[in-house]
Amino acid sequence: MAQLTADLITRLRENGSPDVRRETATLLTREFSKPDLSPTEQRLAEAIFRVMVRDTDVAVRRALAEGLKDNPAVPSELAMTLARDVAEVATPMLIYSVVFTDAELIEIARSQPGAWQQALACRKSIPAAVSDALVEAGSESTVKTLVRNPGAELSDETSNKVIDRFAYSEAVMAGLIERPNFPARLAERLLTAVSDTMRRRLAGISGLSPAITDQLVARGQEVVTLEITRPDERQAHLERLVRNLDVKGRLTPHLILRALCTGHLAFFETAAARRAGIEPGNVHALITNGDKKGAAALCRAARLPRTVADVLVSAAEIHTTIDDPNSVEGRALFQAELIECLRPRYPDLIAGKSETLIAKLAPLLNGH
Repeated sequence: MAQLTADLITRLRENGSPDVRRETATLLTREFSKPDLSPTEQRLAEAIFRVMVRDTDVAVRRALAEGLKDNPAVPSELAMTLARDVAEVATPMLIYSVVFTDAELIEIARSQPGAWQQALACRKSIPAAVSDALVEAGSESTVKTLVRNPGAELSDETSNKVIDRFAYSEAVMAGLIERPNFPARLAERLLTAVSDTMRRRLAGISGLSPAITDQLVARGQEVVTLEITRPDERQAHLERLVRNLDVKGRLTPHLILRALCTGHLAFFETAAARRAGIEPGNVHALITNGDKKGAAALCRAARLPRTVADVLVSAAEIHTTIDDPNSVEGRALFQAELIECLRPRYPDLIAGKSETLIAKLAPLLNGH
């Protein structure tokens, strides 16, 4: 490489045009990537790079960045100089270079504007601390890219910051809950922050984990029940929600079971009617009559196991004894009483915890 370097220096002296300088940058970075460089050759090449990084032609500096972006031997201060250059030069280094420390990436995230932050959000691997800095300082577009990047680590604290800053953004919220490792425990935090319209849209996303889907739909149903006072209007909302879930293949037996066990009987009736191909009003009449044979027939038609019919009869009876079964307090009372009613059959249920009842019954759904 020494002879090549000498020839390049001579060429630069004789014809230092922008085209020659760009070509020199490309050739020299190519040689610099070879594994058999001597220490002397490496120092000489780095010295030339330090001159080129101050070149007045952006295209020369861009060629330098493109040539060095994949090289782990680039000196840190040279990489940082390129990273702080104009966006055209900085972008390849920020996306691909592995020489930066976490502290350097955080400094860039906090000090540089959108194009630099966007480049950082595209990196193949982003440590949690860097993600946090991008969420704190980045734009909606940057954070959208970040949350959709499977190589970005997001702590629970950082995910909460995403929700705090961008609860209004459907693109960001959808990207967040679609992350494979998005914890179901944060779904409740997200659901309290987004609008009703946003919640319904998020519930329609395919590929979400069952736990998050159930929370989205259950909260959507809760809002429908508690905030829409006119029964005809509430039922129209429910039927649209159930129809959309069915079209998307999301009206699952597990979701219907959850609605029943948590006291969302209006959702259960509408969903069971949809699966059975009958009118919701007929289902409501059948349930309120306490007809065990009718409940069993409904579950057969809706492709639900007989055990659900047994729970349904008890649930319908309890529901009629609660003054305001659609309130938060009424639903909690319903769940507590349903568990006590079923305890003779399932002695290990935990008082007031509908999740234990759902977990007990869920394996029976596998054949449906």
